[in-house]
Amino acid sequence: MYPKKKPKSDRERFEEAFRRKVGCTPQVYTARKLASGMQEEELRRRYDLLAVEIAMKIHCTAVRFDTLRSETRSPSASERHVERARRSAVPVCPRCGARMVLRTGQQGARKGRKYWGCSNYPACRCTKDLEEETP
Repeated sequence: MYPKKKPKSDRERFEEAFRRKVGCTPQVYTARKLASGMQEEELRRRYDLLAVEIAMKIHCTAVRFDTLRSETRSPSASERHVERARRSAVPVCPRCGARMVLRTGQQGARKGRKYWGCSNYPACRCTKDLEEETP
């Protein structure tokens, strides 16, 4: 006997029908339309009309534009870099002016603890405790 197929969810059925009608997934469709210069309000109106039409044909729940945009909205590379820079302020070495690197002590008094060490090591051996930097 063949095993029974697992029934598809409403969302899977909708995305499959959308792909058959439009030729791509809803996420790709909205991204392409926005990249072509279509205003978001106009795209929202058109997408919701199309989604409701498709959902009525296959008797399932439509994936609305608002939920689609909130799921697919991922920050761009530049936004990620800006956020990373905002979260981690890298100190500058007081002796040579180079950027410092976050390190973990392997032996001695700092064993297992994090600290800032100069990136010009071994020429510059300046270090700072991590606790000094965080107020």
